[in-house]
Formats: sequence, C-alpha cells, structure tokens
Amino acid sequence: MSTPISSSMPSSIIRLIGHLRAPLYRNGYALVLSSATTSGLGLGYWILATRNYTTEAVGLNSATLSAMMLLGAVSQLNLVSALNRFIPGAGRATSRIVVGAYLVSLVAILATSSIFILGVRAWTPALSFLASSPFFSLWFIFASLAWCLFALQDGVLTGLRQATWVPIKNTIFALAKIALLIGFAKLLPQYGVFASWTIPAVLALAPVNLLIFRRLIPQHAQATEDRANAIVPIQIVKYVAGDYLGSLFWTAAITLPPIIVTHQLGATANAYFYLPWAIAYSLYLVSRNMGMSLTAEAAADQTKLATYSYRTFVGTARLLVPMVAIIALGAPYILRLFGNNYAAEGVTLLRLLCLSALPDIVLSLYTSIARVQRRLSAIFLIPASLCALVLTLSYILLKKYGITGVGTAWLMSQTIVAGVLLFTQFRPRRSPRRGLQALT
Repeated sequence: MSTPISSSMPSSIIRLIGHLRAPLYRNGYALVLSSATTSGLGLGYWILATRNYTTEAVGLNSATLSAMMLLGAVSQLNLVSALNRFIPGAGRATSRIVVGAYLVSLVAILATSSIFILGVRAWTPALSFLASSPFFSLWFIFASLAWCLFALQDGVLTGLRQATWVPIKNTIFALAKIALLIGFAKLLPQYGVFASWTIPAVLALAPVNLLIFRRLIPQHAQATEDRANAIVPIQIVKYVAGDYLGSLFWTAAITLPPIIVTHQLGATANAYFYLPWAIAYSLYLVSRNMGMSLTAEAAADQTKLATYSYRTFVGTARLLVPMVAIIALGAPYILRLFGNNYAAEGVTLLRLLCLSALPDIVLSLYTSIARVQRRLSAIFLIPASLCALVLTLSYILLKKYGITGVGTAWLMSQTIVAGVLLFTQFRPRRSPRRGLQALT
C-alpha cells in the first residue's frame, strides 16, 4: 500500500501549507509579496535611474510622479477600500459595483488633473513644464487616468479574494518599467523616468480588465450567490464619503513631502529625499496590505473579526520587525548603491522612516477593523490626526534639519498616534488578544 504524500512530510511543512491555504494569510501574503517584489525591483529601478539620468532629472521626474499619484489617490475617492469592503458579499452585483467605481474615478481624475495643469505654475512652479505645451499637458492627464484605473484593479482583485494575481500584475509592470527606463535614457534624458513609469500602466489595463470581467467576476458571482448581501447604494455612498475624507489625509501625508521638499530645497534635495522615502514607504505597505486582507475576509464573515484581527496583528509584526531591522542596519550600504552622495545625505532619514513603520502596525490594524464595522468617525480621525502632525512637524523640522527633519516628523507622529490608540482603545484588557476582542 502506498503511503500518502502528506504523511511523509515533516509536520512543519504540513502546518505551513495549512497556514498558506487560509484565505486571510494567502491573500495578505500575496499583497505583501507584491509590495516586496515591486519594492525590490523598484530599488533596482531607482539605482538605474540615478546611474543613467542626472540628479536634477531624477528629482524633477519623482516630483511629477508624486503629483500624479496624489491626483490619482484623490480621484479614486478611496474606492479601492470600498471595493475591498463590499465586493466579497456583492454576488451578481459585483460587475455593476466595479464598473460604477471605474466611471466615477475616471470623471474625477479628468477634472482634477485638468485643474492641476491649469494652475501648476502657481501651485508648483518646479513642475511648470507640464503646462509648457499641449503634449506635456495631455501626457500628464492621460497618464493620471491610466494610473487611477491601474490602482483600482488591485482593490478589485483583493475584494474578489483573488489577491494572488496582484503580485503577477505588479511584477510585470515593474519589469516593464525597468526595460523602458534603460531604453529611454538616451532617447528622453529629461523625461524618460516619467515615460517609463506611465507607458506600462497604460498597456496593463486591457489584459487585467479582461481577466477581471471575463473570468474572475463570473466565478465570484457564482461562488457567493447563496450568501450574497443586498447591496444598497446609499450604504456604499455613505461609506465612501466617510472613508474618502480619511484617505485624503493619508494621501496628503505620504505624497506632499516630496513636493514640499522640492519647493523649499530644490530638485536635487528631493532626489536625496525621495529614494529613502520610496524604500521606507514599502514597509508601510506591509501593514496596509495585511489590513486589506483582514477587511475582505472579515467582511465576508464578521463573526471572526476578533480572531482575524489578532492573527493579522501577529502576522504583520512577524513580517515587519525583521524587515525594519535589516533595512535600518543596512541603510548605508543600500543607499550607496545609488551613489555616495545619496548615502551621505539619506542614511539617517531612511532609518527614521523605517522605524516609523512599526507604530504604523497599530494604526493600520485599527483602521481595518473600523472599516469592517463601518465606524466612519474612526476611519476619518486617525489619518487626519497623523496628517496634521506629520505636515506640521515636517514644516518646522525641515527648515532646521533639512530632509532628516521629515523622517523625525514621521517617527514622532506615528508614535504619538499609536500610543494614544494603545492606551485608549486596546488598553481595556491585559492581553493583545483580549484588547482586540474588546475593540471588535
């Protein structure tokens, strides 16, 4: 008689396989893998950018990308969160929800990007080249449209509980960026960075949407038909309105610093700032991605919210603490890959920003729980408080300490908000598990 394969496996391997089969972990790790892969490739991307483009060109293009991402985030109305929250129980209404989200975001991004171009000379003189010709203006507007939809697709895939497609999509995008970056170095020495970023985003839209609408949505509708919840449009509108206000503050906190640095200290200083910022932001995504998986799974079964929350907290900490330690210790060597000047200017900044990702675990977990419970006041107050602290402290410390001051502002702000949450929301019980049960 043959022995079953599972019986010949070590127990640790069996436990690992069972762990990865759980949708909470599988989808969460898939999103983290996507962030890790694209961040690693992104590191290589910026190394190549600093070697093939001037420091001024890197600073100017990174500020332009920040502006595009800011407008995209504003125009998405945080529908990524809404899709992640409502698709799991939408059943046959899933297609209508996705199409509606696309249309609303497209109208919004067309308006915001056009307004930005019209006033760019007054708001951000360093990016006035965008209004210097119809070509640059249309290029920026169309790129913003594509980026908006590209980002929404991640929310759709996660809401469908098919987040394993996200790392595939984003890895192909990252590889295409690198190839075009090298190809454009001589052809477009001034704007090749922006071109290499935006062209793959445009080309990715059609195949990913075919996958979503032709295959994944029909499978999801059939699988969830028996337990689908009635979708009331006014519920989605109220949720989006409250969540959107909170997302605006978070978006402002993460996208305004490069623009502020460029405005006050110039494009070269922003080049030294932006690369540590991009590395550290990838650490924030670990907590955000695990939180997205928590939201999708708990929305499908809210009776398990406390259990899922505790598992998400532990799983996120296990991933993030070693990553922060490695990057903080290796900061000089990582930044030296971009050049000695980047290492000389950015080591302390990178360490401060990395450490700020640890208290962000608490903020992200609390916000994810609030999304499942539709506690809109909590969803709004946390990012609003963080944004106010970050921008205020950055303004004060930037003038005195340069770009390092922004890192100090982030670490202080995250620690203050996380401390308040720990002592007010999670304190009622003696253990983290009981504290989460009290909160949920």
